[in-house]
Amino acid sequence: MKNENKACIDVKLHKKHRCKCEESPDFRSAYAAEKLMHSITESIGNHCLSRKISMNKLAKLSGLNQKETSMLENGDINITIETLLKIACGLGKKLIITVR
Repeated sequence: MKNENKACIDVKLHKKHRCKCEESPDFRSAYAAEKLMHSITESIGNHCLSRKISMNKLAKLSGLNQKETSMLENGDINITIETLLKIACGLGKKLIITVR
């Protein structure tokens, strides 16, 4: 079986057997928020990694404490716009938020 056919079958099976909770607006909203949060923290982590900036140094640059940056790195924090702004400023970047 070709991979494209298998992928098509997997999607059909998923749609057929998906959980009722996935159809809930609350679930979709929470999932979208979690996905966005993961994307943001991953982006910050990749930026720091590529520039060899440790989480300790990020804390100093952005005026955060070590615990906050550690929680950010581990995805254990619900990051605020204020914290994002501090991180962006600390890294010499702009914070741009787009609502679509």
